[in-house]
Amino acid sequence: MKYNRIMGKTKNSIVVLTLFLGVTGMLTSCDLETPPTSSVDVKSVFGTTSDAEMVLEGVWRYLMDTNSGDRNPSWGTIRMTDDCMGNDIVETNRYGANTRYDFTDIYGRANSACSLVWSLIYAGVNNANNVLDNIDVAIGQNEERNRIKGQAYALRGYMYLELASHFSFAIDKDPNAVCGPIYTRTTDFAQASEGVAASSVSEVYAQAISDLKNALNLIPANYARSAKYQFNRQVVLGLLSRANLYSRHWQEAKDYSDELLSLNSYLMSEDEWKGGFNQVSNNEWIWGHPQTADQHGYSQILNYLNTTETSSTYYSLMVDPYFRELYNDGDYRKDQIYWSPTPSQNPATATLLWMRNEKFRYYDSNSKYGDVVLMRVGEIYLINAEANARLGNNAEAISRLNALRDARRATLAESTLEGDALVEEVLVERRKELWGEGFSLVDIIRNQKAVERRDWPGTNYDYTWVDNNGNVKSRSIPTAGHRVINLPDGTPFVPNSKYYLWRIPNTEENTNKHLYEKYPKLSIYK
Repeated sequence: MKYNRIMGKTKNSIVVLTLFLGVTGMLTSCDLETPPTSSVDVKSVFGTTSDAEMVLEGVWRYLMDTNSGDRNPSWGTIRMTDDCMGNDIVETNRYGANTRYDFTDIYGRANSACSLVWSLIYAGVNNANNVLDNIDVAIGQNEERNRIKGQAYALRGYMYLELASHFSFAIDKDPNAVCGPIYTRTTDFAQASEGVAASSVSEVYAQAISDLKNALNLIPANYARSAKYQFNRQVVLGLLSRANLYSRHWQEAKDYSDELLSLNSYLMSEDEWKGGFNQVSNNEWIWGHPQTADQHGYSQILNYLNTTETSSTYYSLMVDPYFRELYNDGDYRKDQIYWSPTPSQNPATATLLWMRNEKFRYYDSNSKYGDVVLMRVGEIYLINAEANARLGNNAEAISRLNALRDARRATLAESTLEGDALVEEVLVERRKELWGEGFSLVDIIRNQKAVERRDWPGTNYDYTWVDNNGNVKSRSIPTAGHRVINLPDGTPFVPNSKYYLWRIPNTEENTNKHLYEKYPKLSIYK
């Protein structure tokens, strides 16, 4: 076992057990191990409840700052890839994300994105297992011990939720499809050298929900966290809402989201929305991770999403022009989407306009970072609306949907909507509300939909600007939209395409001898 100390945002060193994932290398789930007798005694790491909590804090530092290059910005890799492979982001082919956008990256056998995300998931799992295996002997108050145990369950549940929703197709397509190994204890050397069989997507979702339920029972309702990345009751309710929606347990998704909205129903103002989505203090953010000038690995994603500030790096992730048409006039989310040349270009000589979204900007333009959002109240409204629509509770679904739309000054949904039309209305609203926050591919997979991209004719747009002398100028400039509108093999987008799925990495397949003993390898990879 390796012990890595990473400086946190406080003056103290934060311990993270890098049990199988080295800082510079990607290993596999079956490289999990307990320490040999000659190594540091694990009880010295878990001597007190405070020590155990430092391990959990270190895991978050690790998830947020471990990367394999700028194109894989730590835990942000999974979010950026999900959106690049969806309907509504247009990638310029300028930097880094182009192989996600054209569907040639995560389908590859040894790509860096899948390897990084797979490894980070199992880093979270095994560090959570270490806390759960050792917290009962840690010195401290019972209430503290239970709360920290609840935090570890929540972390593990969240990791398994990410595994189930990315590395398998929709649960109702094939409940027994292979997904990934489940570890609920720190493994011993015998297991680690051989690996364990992968579980099905149903089993991984069930494990995620079980862990999150344990967390809900153990984390006190009145727990006042010291930082917004920590799990409190609201975060766990939100994750239970999300996990049950993805696994098609509509009543449970409704019930958990109802409870969360009874605790927190705040939707941000227009000024807050237009503030740049970069401050964890935003009252609508249920869960987020603060970034600093010296620790902002995740927020490197803003180098791609921030396409409207001159200080940005890549200007890569633009907007599908057809996507803007989904918003009605007066919706302030629409105000931030517009045609523009690259900010550093002189409009008088620009040869192409892209549609840009001003939603994401840097908190600190000099260091180019910003806090990252992991869950918002807006998502919970939409989970509740979708669950109610699936259950046939049309009035409740429309009420939740319209509460969100009213806050955004959008046109309200008709009271006569029902059935599939109502569900689709909610799903479109998810695209509009959550653009750039990492939900696009998950929604496509879990609903067994096809990616939808239309060719853009490249028509000219009369762009107007004010020059340095205060003169209003205008000229007609060509515009750009989607440049990839088919799968890599040239065929149209279809539901359940093999190109949509995050793939078990080559290293796991080669190292884990028991990987496919319970459930066979997906036929699309044979």
